Amino acid sequence: MKYQLFDYQRDAALGCLKQLRRGRRDWQEDRSRSSFALSAITGAGKTVIATAVIEAMLHGSSDLGVEADPRATFLWVTDDPALNRQTRNKMLAASDLLQPSRLAILDNDFLDPTLSGGRVYFLNIQKLSKNAGLAQGGRNLRQYSFWEVIANTINGGTTDLYVVLDEAHRGVKPATDRKTIVQRIIAGAPGSHPAVPLVWGISATIARFTTAMDGVADRTNYPHIEVDVDRVRASGLIKDEIGLDEPDEKGAFGSTLLREAVRSALDYDRRWRDYATEQNSPEVLPVLVVQVADKASDAHLTELVNVIDSEWPALGPGAVAHVFGEHERLHIGGRAVDWVAPESIENDHAVRVVLAKTAISTGWDCPRAEVLYSERPAADATHIAQIIGRMVRSPLAHRIATDDALNTVACYLPKFNRDALHAIKDELEGNGKSGAEGRVGATVVRAPKVFERNSHVPAEVFDVIEALPSLPAPDALANPLRRAKELTRLLTDNISGTALLAAAGQRLTKALNAKLDGLAAQHAEAVAGNVQNIEHADLARGRYSFDGSGFRYETYQVATHATDLEREVRKIIRSVREGVGMDYWQHRARLAGADADPIDVAVEVAALFMVPEVIGEVEREATLWVQHRLADYAVDIKNTTGATRDAFRRVQEQTARPEAVTVDLRQNLTAATRKAGGDDLPTYTGHLYADAGGYFPADLNSWERAVLETEAARPTFVAWYRNPGRPTPASLRIAYQDDSAAWGSLQVDFLVVSRRGDGTLGVSIIDPHGDYLADTRPKLQALARYAELYGDHYVRIESIVKVGDQLRVLDLHDPGIRAEAMEFDGAQVSALYEGSHARDYR
Repeated sequence: MKYQLFDYQRDAALGCLKQLRRGRRDWQEDRSRSSFALSAITGAGKTVIATAVIEAMLHGSSDLGVEADPRATFLWVTDDPALNRQTRNKMLAASDLLQPSRLAILDNDFLDPTLSGGRVYFLNIQKLSKNAGLAQGGRNLRQYSFWEVIANTINGGTTDLYVVLDEAHRGVKPATDRKTIVQRIIAGAPGSHPAVPLVWGISATIARFTTAMDGVADRTNYPHIEVDVDRVRASGLIKDEIGLDEPDEKGAFGSTLLREAVRSALDYDRRWRDYATEQNSPEVLPVLVVQVADKASDAHLTELVNVIDSEWPALGPGAVAHVFGEHERLHIGGRAVDWVAPESIENDHAVRVVLAKTAISTGWDCPRAEVLYSERPAADATHIAQIIGRMVRSPLAHRIATDDALNTVACYLPKFNRDALHAIKDELEGNGKSGAEGRVGATVVRAPKVFERNSHVPAEVFDVIEALPSLPAPDALANPLRRAKELTRLLTDNISGTALLAAAGQRLTKALNAKLDGLAAQHAEAVAGNVQNIEHADLARGRYSFDGSGFRYETYQVATHATDLEREVRKIIRSVREGVGMDYWQHRARLAGADADPIDVAVEVAALFMVPEVIGEVEREATLWVQHRLADYAVDIKNTTGATRDAFRRVQEQTARPEAVTVDLRQNLTAATRKAGGDDLPTYTGHLYADAGGYFPADLNSWERAVLETEAARPTFVAWYRNPGRPTPASLRIAYQDDSAAWGSLQVDFLVVSRRGDGTLGVSIIDPHGDYLADTRPKLQALARYAELYGDHYVRIESIVKVGDQLRVLDLHDPGIRAEAMEFDGAQVSALYEGSHARDYR
C-alpha cells in the first residue's frame, strides 16, 4: 500500500480478510455460502480498507499475514457508474501493486466466458437490465451473457469469486414485484446461474444489508466488521464540526445567505493559503456547492451566479460548473457553465463553484467542498444531509492544529427555520428518517464562529496548559513493532529538512537483534527442544493383532522433509511483524558465516520465536526504544508542523497501554454561538479563546455555571478552559477502563488557571459531572489514579457532584480520599459525595 493505514483501518482489513478466508474455506469444503459487511461512517476510508484487503488477497502481505491467492477474483457491484470510476481511481492511488489492467470496468465490450483470477471487475447494475447488451448472450461477438459468465466462474472450479456490494444499503432494498438485479446476483436464478459463494457488503450502515441477507436461503451470515466512530474521529480524517446557519428572522434572505456563503468560501481560501505558506503544505482550493431546486429557472440561476461573481470577482472562466442531469454546457448570465462528472471535481482545480440539485448526494467525494449553500426546502433534509456527509473529509487527511476553522464545514440554509434545522441535525447524527445511514462523525453546531486566543489572557497561560500530561486511551490492538518502524521512518524522513536521526532504522534493528540474542541465550534449552520438534515429525503406527488383543500403537520419529522444513521455518519467521523476524535471521546468518547452512540458521531462529515469552519481550524492547527516542527528540518533534506533526502525534498515541503526551492547544477555536433550539448562547469572560471583546460562548447547565462563577470570583483566578468533550490532541484526556475492560477517554470539564502566592501560574482540574451514568465510577477512579501520578502538576484536582441542592466535592489531592475513591465498588458514586470524605463546594 502507498498509504500508511491507521490502526482502525488495519484492524478492519484484518477482520475482512479473516471472513474472506473463512468464506473460501466453507465454500471449498462444504459448498456453504456466506456473507458479511464492513461498516464505517463516511470519511473513515472504507475504500482504502477494501483496497488493502484486495491487494493482500491478490499479491500477499506479510504485514497482514496473507499469502497471495491467484484464484481470487472480485466482482465490485454498485448502482452508479460514477461511483465505480471513483473507486477504481482511489484504488490505483492507494495501492502500489494493483495495476490498471487488473481493475476492469465491465461494459458491452466484455466477451470473456469467465471472470479471471487476480482481477477486480467493476459492474454497475444498469448494465444488467433486461435489454442491456451485457445481459445478452449469443449475439454479435458475445457468446455468453454476463449471467452465464457468473455461472461459468462459480462452476469452473479454478476461480474463487467474491462479490462486493459497495454502498450495500442501496442495492438490496426490498422489491415487491421482482428481484432486484443485486438480489439476483446474490441469490442466483433457476436456469441462469447459481447463488454466489460469498457476499461482502460495504456501507456506512448495514441494517438493510443484514435484513436482506437474513432473507436469503442457505447462506451463513458472519459477524460484521464495524469500525468504531471514535477511532475515526481521533484519526483526523474527518472534520471535527459541521456548522449550520439559517435566517434569524422571517423573510427572503437567500441573497444575503448566499453572499455569506461566498465570503465563507473566500475565508477558507485565505486560511488554506496561509496554512500552505506557513507549514510548507500542499495548497487546498476550497469549493462552494450551491444546491438549487429541481426546476430552478434560468433567471434564478442567473441571479445566483451574478451574486457569486459580485462577491468573488477573481473567479476564472471555468470556475463555475454544474452536475445537473443535463450533461451539457449551460449559458447562465455571462458565463458558459460546463457539466463536470462529480468524481472529477476533487482533482479539477479550476472548479471552485459547483451548481447541484440532488444527484451529487451519491457517488461523489470531494474533500475540497467545504461550504454548502442549499435552497432545498426542509422536506429535503435527507438529501441535504447526504451532501453534507460527502463534505466531511479533511482535505489533507489530518486535523489542522494551527487553525480550527479548517477543521469545519460551513452550511447555509435559507429555506430552514429553527425547528426545521433539527431535521438536518437529526439526519447527521443518525436519528433522522434515513437512520444510521446519514450519520457522520463530525459534531453538528449552530451558527459557529472562530475565536482567536484571548488577548486579555497572559500568553504564558497557554504554555502552562500545553505542558500538562494527557493520557490518551490506548488501542489494545496496537502493535509495538509497527509503532517503532513508523517512528524510524519519521526520524529519517528528510524531505522537509535534516533528518532527526538518519540511522534510526539501523539502530532499531540493532537494538532488537541484541535483545533477541540475549533471549536466545536465556532460553537455550527451550530453543534446542523446539529445534528437535521442527526437524523431526512424530508418527504413530497402529498394529492389529489376531490374538484378541486388538489394536496397539507405537510412536516413532522421522526427519522432516527439506521442503516442509524450509516452508515451516519461513512461515514462522515471517509471522513476526514488520520484518523483524527476517531481520534477525539475516543477522544470525551473518554471525554464522558464509559456510553455515542458511536453513540450519533459520531453524534456530524459528525455534527461538516459538518460545512463548519471546515475542512479548521483543515488543517491550520496541516500546522502550520508542519511548526513549520520543524523549530524546521531544523538542524537535514539538517544532514539527502540519502532516509531519500529525504523524508524530499518531506514533505517540499508538500504544497498547496508556502513555503520557502533552496537550496541543489550537491557535484558534471554532465554537457554536447558538443553542440547539436557536437561542443565543450565554457568553463568559476569561476563557482561553474569545472574540475581540474577550467573550466566549458556552452551553453550560445550571451547576456548571455555578462552578464557573465561583471559580472566576476567586481573587487568584486568571483564566479558564472548557476542555473539549471529544478526545482530541487539544483536550486533556484521561484513559479509563470500564467494567468490561474496554478503554475509554475521560475529558474533565474545566481547567482553571490561577496565580499562586509566589506569582507563578498553576492549573486546577475542576470537574462537575453527573453521577448517574454507568461509567461514572471508573471515570472517577481514573481521575483519582491520574491525581496520584500527576498531582504535582496541579493546584487542585476536584470532582464535583450535585447532591440534592448542594454541590459536593471530592478533593483528589488528598491521599485518603483518592484511596477511598479507588477502592469504592458500589453502584452509585453519590455515596462518596454524601459521606464524610466530601465537603460542600464553595
